[in-house]
Amino acid sequence: MSFAEQERALFDLLFDHALRERFRKSPGTALRDYELDDSERADFFGIRSDALEMDAYIRADFLLSHLCRAFPLSFSLASSLPGGFELLRQLIDTSTMRTPPDERTPAFGARLRELLAASPFSSAAEQAAVVAIAEVELGMAMTAGALRQTLAAGGSAPPSPPALPVHWLEQPLQMAAFVSAALIPRSFPQLKQALCPCPDAELWTHLSDTPLPASVRTGALAPQTPRLLLAQARVTHLSACDVNIEHATLELSDGFAPLFAHVNGATSVAGILAEMRRVGAPEGVLQGIQSAFRQLLEAGMIIVGPAAPDVLSPALAPASL
Repeated sequence: MSFAEQERALFDLLFDHALRERFRKSPGTALRDYELDDSERADFFGIRSDALEMDAYIRADFLLSHLCRAFPLSFSLASSLPGGFELLRQLIDTSTMRTPPDERTPAFGARLRELLAASPFSSAAEQAAVVAIAEVELGMAMTAGALRQTLAAGGSAPPSPPALPVHWLEQPLQMAAFVSAALIPRSFPQLKQALCPCPDAELWTHLSDTPLPASVRTGALAPQTPRLLLAQARVTHLSACDVNIEHATLELSDGFAPLFAHVNGATSVAGILAEMRRVGAPEGVLQGIQSAFRQLLEAGMIIVGPAAPDVLSPALAPASL
């Protein structure tokens, strides 16, 4: 008896809508591509198609309620689209479910980002804002996943931010571990308030009953005041069987993004300030730049020292000082 092949067939029936439809019409034909003998194939003939469909629906609903916590803004935006919930359910397929569990959330987020990038919105500017939001949440999912893998391999969580070094201005800067950085169309708390009317743990249930109106989406994204958002995955609870990870965030003006691209383990704040002074930047601007870098260091988003090869770097366009 090929129980493994029967298990594979049942798994596919639960997460492959097209296969379930073929099974509803002709169970024998639907299972033809599986290496099952007549007795093994016959075990499936007693499965009711409506019960199978209900089982698949419940499983997808449970998974989406969990994933919604990692992508609350993206889920809310997807719900505002015509057929948005069906689009989300289509992502719970064999491709998603065969992804290793510790990689599944960021893999799902990458596909969700592609789905939103290909969906129609009110304008090109609105679509760009939606994609930027999806990329922010994908970055957070990636850093959380990287931290979980590090802990599972016996590594340690990032330490608390160290005291500011005396000569920090002259030392090269690099990204701290498990940090992502991206430009968003509005402040992150403002986006959460406008697009997510309840806590993340309750959002999937709320959106299932009350999808986000397209008018609310457009209104929330119309007043664009871009911000540079940094988010670091940090452990808030750790035990032998469980780990809870949340993100500490810090926002800066979007005008800081070109300078932030120089946080590469080779450039110091003093070097950046000297180049800015050379091209005629006012002293007030230089003081603001120095203050922003100090804030990043004190928050633990960046650290002093040469670049490490395993640090996740921000995906920002190279700056031209």
